[in-house]
Formats: sequence, structure tokens, C-alpha cells
Amino acid sequence: MSVATADAAVRLPGEATVERLANGLTVCLLSNRVAPVVTTALWYRAGTRDETAAEAGAAHFLEHMMFKGSAAYGPGDVDRRTQSLGGDNNAFTSHDATCYHFRFAPDRWHEALAIEADRMAGLTLDRREVASERRVILEEVAMYDADPWDSLDQKVHAARFPGHPYGLPVLGTPKSLRKIDGAVLAAFHRRSYRPGNAVLVVAGDVGPEAIQAVEEAFGGLGGPQETTPEEAAGLAPAGSLRFETNPPGETNGPRGQAPPLPRSSSSQRVLQHKGEVARLMVSLPAPAGDDADSALLRLATTLLASGRASRLHRRLVDDEQLCAWVHADLGETLDPGSLAIACELVPGAEPERVEAAVLDEVAALGRPPAGDELERGRRVALADWTFGHEKVHQQALVAGGALCLFGDLELPARQLTAALAAGGDEMADAARRHLDPETAVVGWSMPVTEPSP
Repeated sequence: MSVATADAAVRLPGEATVERLANGLTVCLLSNRVAPVVTTALWYRAGTRDETAAEAGAAHFLEHMMFKGSAAYGPGDVDRRTQSLGGDNNAFTSHDATCYHFRFAPDRWHEALAIEADRMAGLTLDRREVASERRVILEEVAMYDADPWDSLDQKVHAARFPGHPYGLPVLGTPKSLRKIDGAVLAAFHRRSYRPGNAVLVVAGDVGPEAIQAVEEAFGGLGGPQETTPEEAAGLAPAGSLRFETNPPGETNGPRGQAPPLPRSSSSQRVLQHKGEVARLMVSLPAPAGDDADSALLRLATTLLASGRASRLHRRLVDDEQLCAWVHADLGETLDPGSLAIACELVPGAEPERVEAAVLDEVAALGRPPAGDELERGRRVALADWTFGHEKVHQQALVAGGALCLFGDLELPARQLTAALAAGGDEMADAARRHLDPETAVVGWSMPVTEPSP
């Protein structure tokens, strides 16, 4: 498909409708009858950035407890009921949000609404279940710490985002988790798990009647009593998508605001010894997901490390045979984030050569691409989008993330369309503004038997 027709191609398939219930719940209906399946994705603006110091890890802890009992569903009932109906469910927590999603056949997806409304209304938070789940999460923390990539990722993030929630572990720490009890979780739930702080997406083999089903399930929850002090004082629009503000002193600050990141003028290094092979992670500063430069850096990231013809794959994997694989990921975050590049070295490869090559290719992004490389990058970016959004389930997650973080359903399509239309000079200018190798955080995970680089 040519880039000239890309504008239509990048839009989410089907018909989209966005409505807001009287209690503030944002509802997005994506009617797409390509397959007999329905996905619901309920997003809360509740992540690591919304925790106080005393709540570190509470957002993720609460994600676990949402499966451990509410008024109509006992511990484990959500999973058992989902499986008995032939569906599946899962959840995840990030620094910016928490999402719960279900997949069902079209004749039984209403069960997802019943489950979500019941646990939004309140949780049992049995003391024994809290203690049991704390042990599970502590084991999860230990697993992350033992894993070379996970532990390196956390150390690099801590260096990249000093004094900012993005530098904190989503899971919390053993010290913080031991202090979190049912009262802390209940307070976090009351503050964050309210209709005006949530986005519900219903996607797939459904029609306009789905909005009525959502109204019946959620319409009676919340309401005027959930107005925040800022809204009551006229300091924030009621139910604001972007500036949902919590009571003063209870969070890191209003939504959309966090401690500013100091602009680093020099590189930083992180070193650990874990595993049996050498691993490199390089983190560079990047703009927020709704910034115009983020679209341009998306294209630059494609040229850098997407596919076998990308610059880093050709150089490090094919030509110099220094790495088994290379990957790059540009974060789509509410605040300015990062571009992370990861490489796994082959035995005997010189770490210094790999690091120098990565930083050299990053610097090269500041020069306009030659020949047909830019057009190839556009085609790869469009193909990645198309294949990545074939399934209704992924369409629902993308729509929910765009609405939850940025209040803009069209943002993903608009950003990709801008990337596909960008010229080489434009892309190079954005790379020079953000991807300065001199500000990189360079993280190494070296085999325990090998000396540091």
C-alpha cells in the first residue's frame, strides 16, 4: 500500500463512538464485526505516578486484589466464571495507568460488565487474601531482580528518571510492599477507581445496544459525590479527561503534572553482573506520546531497529556479527519518556565495539537518510501498524490507552499518519533535538564470570 493511501489505512477498523455517562465514565464503542468476539478493556488513570511514597507498589498490588473478591465474586471466582464461559481475562499496570480486559463470545460478553461494575463498586480486601497476595508479589519482585533484562531495565529507568515516578518500580519494593495493607489499598481504590477516572472500551461484534448495556451496569455507580475539591472550586473541569485531580497531598500531583526531569548534559553508566551473556541497554530522552516530535521519532526508531534491513540489525547482527538480536522501543507515555535500545551480545563479542556502534547509529539519525531508506522505513512502519492491529483485542487496548492517557481516540492514527508524511530533514531535526548520545544512559549486564567493560 502506498503512503498516499495511508491515512485511511492507519485508522482503527470499524465504527467508533465515544460517549460519557452522567457519572463521568468515558465509554468507547468500536463496532467491528470481522469476527464473533467481543473485547472489553477498562482503563483507570491509576499507575505508579499516582502513588504517594507510602503507597509505592499499591497500583499493581490493587490490580492483583481485583481478582480476590468483591460483593458478588469471591476469591478466584472471576477467573472461574470467565473460563466457564469460554473467555479469557488479564490485567496490567504501568506507570501511567491500569487496564483490565476480557474476551468473550458475542452472546456472553455482558458478564465482563457485571464483573467490572462489581469490583469498581468495592472490594472485599480480606486480610488473609491481602497477606497471601503480598507474598505472591514479593516473589514477583524477586523474579524481576534475578532476571538480567528486568533488573537492568529497572536500573536504567532509575537513572533516566531521577526524582520522577517513571524511575520507580511498578511492583514497588519489598520494604514498601510490607507496609501496604487493606486500608492502604482501600484508600487507593476509593480515590482512583471511580467512573470519572476510567475509560471503558467495548470492541468487536457489537452494535449501538452495547452503550445501553454499559449504562445499565455502571450508570448507578458514583456520581456527584465523587467531585474532587479542585472541580468543586472551579479549578479543574468536571470529569476532565486529562486533568483528573485527586485531593491535595494524596498523589504525586494532578494528572498531567509530575516533577520535571532535569535535562542531563552528560551520559550515565549502569553496571550489573547477572546471567551468562552480555546485554546492553541504552536509554535516550524522548518526548511525551502526544508530542509532535514523537511521531517523527517513531519513524526514526523504525529505521534504527525495526526489521532485518534496519541499521542496527544490519550492522550488529548481519555484518559484524556482534549481537544475536537488537530491539528498540519508543515509549508512549503521558510525560516525556525514553527511547530504549536493547542488544544481546554473542559470546566473544567486544562490549566496547557494540556500545560504540549503537551510539554511532543514534548520532547518525541526526542526518537525513539517503536513497530509498526513508520510503522503506515508511512501508515497514505501516506494515507494523497493520499487522499489530489486525485483532479486535489489540484495537480495544490501543483505543483505551489513547483515551485514558491523552483523551484523544484519534491520536495513534494521527501520529502514524504524520510519521508517514514526514520528510528526512524533519525526522533528522527531531532526532537531533532529543536523541543526543551525550545524554544517554548506558546500562550493561555482564556475565558473572566476565570483567566489566
